[in-house]
Formats: sequence, structure tokens, C-alpha cells
Amino acid sequence: MPKCAWLLIAALTLILHHTIGVAATVAFLLNAVLWIAATPAALIAVAALAAWHLLNAHTPHTRRRAPART
Repeated sequence: MPKCAWLLIAALTLILHHTIGVAATVAFLLNAVLWIAATPAALIAVAALAAWHLLNAHTPHTRRRAPART
């Protein structure tokens, strides 16, 4: 998983932990995941957002050739 995803997940989890507590954070995250998994429109939205992010932020890098040494 890209570093940006880990940073986003960690930041959101810490914000929720500091505002509503550990138990409520875990319950909220579980409920959100279950709702997304059960709702086709939410699945489409998450897939579209993930595809957009992968296409715009994680494009393949081309290998640059070093100039030939003579």
C-alpha cells in the first residue's frame, strides 16, 4: 500500500481516537466498512476514487537511461 494511504489512514484514526475514543472509533470504522460493502453505490464511489487516485498519483515511472560513457 502506498505511503500516502497509510498516512491518511493513520491520521484519520488518530483524529477519531482523540475525539470520540477507541471503542467508538472501532465501532464507527466497522460500521462504515460494513455499510460500504453492503451498498452498491458506495462500492462504486470507493472504486472510482481508488481508480482516480491510482491513475493520477501512482503512475508508472519510466526508467531514465544514463548517458553512455566514452
